[in-house]
Amino acid sequence: MKNPVAERIAGFLSYHPPFSSLTYNDLVTIAENSKVIYLEKNQTLFKGGDATHPDFYIVKDGAVGLSLTSDTEERLIDKCGEGDILGLRPFFAKNNYLMTAKAREESIIYAVPIGIFQPYVAQNPEVLSFLLESFASQSRNPHAKEHSGKLISENMLNNEQVSDIQYFQPIKYTRNPITANPDDVIKFIAKTMANSAIGSVIIQENQLPLGIITDRDLRSKIATGLFSIEVSAKDVMTTPVITVPENISVAEAQMIMLKHGVGHLCVTRDGTDNTAVSGIISEHDVVAAQSNTPGVLLKQTRRAVRSQELKYVREKLTDLIQNSIDKNIPIPHITNIVAEINIAIVRRAIEIAVERMGTPPPARFVWMNIGSQGRKEQLLLTDQDNALVFEDVPAEQYETVKKYFLELGERVNYTLNKVGYEYCPHGLMAKNPDWCKSLSDWMNQYNTWINTPAEKAVELSTVFL
Repeated sequence: MKNPVAERIAGFLSYHPPFSSLTYNDLVTIAENSKVIYLEKNQTLFKGGDATHPDFYIVKDGAVGLSLTSDTEERLIDKCGEGDILGLRPFFAKNNYLMTAKAREESIIYAVPIGIFQPYVAQNPEVLSFLLESFASQSRNPHAKEHSGKLISENMLNNEQVSDIQYFQPIKYTRNPITANPDDVIKFIAKTMANSAIGSVIIQENQLPLGIITDRDLRSKIATGLFSIEVSAKDVMTTPVITVPENISVAEAQMIMLKHGVGHLCVTRDGTDNTAVSGIISEHDVVAAQSNTPGVLLKQTRRAVRSQELKYVREKLTDLIQNSIDKNIPIPHITNIVAEINIAIVRRAIEIAVERMGTPPPARFVWMNIGSQGRKEQLLLTDQDNALVFEDVPAEQYETVKKYFLELGERVNYTLNKVGYEYCPHGLMAKNPDWCKSLSDWMNQYNTWINTPAEKAVELSTVFL
């Protein structure tokens, strides 16, 4: 007997990837086992930190927002509309959800059991590829035109520039890795791994990769007694080894590891096993690369408590800039990211300085970045140019208030100098009494520059403006 609800669900799924790759009969079978969920506005489907569900979800009608909570602040990362998929984490990861899914309006959701859908993933490469891309990129639909080549990652700088940098960011890996021959004895390979503190050795012949031996192979095949420690590498190695080309991106490496269920990738000149081995990528390399994304650098900045931690972020930012340039990311994209992280570093330096002053600011104030940073053009390391404006206070409080802000400016300028931003050689910094003034004093200074310009005044006002 026909099931009109299942047929209606199947008809809807047939228009949306990856379901459009399946036959109608398959879709009906999937639909018969699926559930229809109604969400009221602001109702939560799942929360970040929750254990994963046995289903993944497709939006039929309405809109569902995906958000991250960082330092108690919830930030909308993406909005899923009709045909968009969410909740794919159970397919590929055993840990809890990272994001919160909440209805932004009344919505109808189809819940597809993962257990029912899994066989179709295994049988259909197009379906598997779609899900892998969606999960690895955190994108609701990687094939959609507006999401082509973009990532929605766990960061607060969720924009096109961040997405491009993260997608194209090349992964750093071990070059010229240690290799062995197929006839080498496992005992000696294990000693080499122990002495070199490495977790894998590529087995090659005539410089071409044949297989790989990892810590896992030694545990599961040698330590269990399945093979003698005197056997040859060819008896124990995992083969074939998965090969990738040089200059592969972080996202691509992660996706290939997920697809093949491996923890190591062999790098060759053309990405095939027909050319010489040139490197090896491990899961650790992927994790390390993901720690150098704009979002992570912002988080590290916000949590920094010492200038040394801010200096570390600035050094990692330099690596991000170099990697992005190597991958021909457009300079405007890079400068937008760098500007936001530079601003975050300055903001945190101010917060740390206020904390160490021991007393809160006696008046409201504004820190102004001027020069290249004010223009958001501080791509490479430059000197500091900044100023401080505090609100007008009664005359009897003026000197005390200004003294506080001059000390604050000195602390911030000192911290930024330790981070790597050199002092301005002309003293155009907030620790300078000429650049730390009340609002009225700044207005008087501005009027002087405009109405009675002198040679030095023109230069100063040019920098200021």
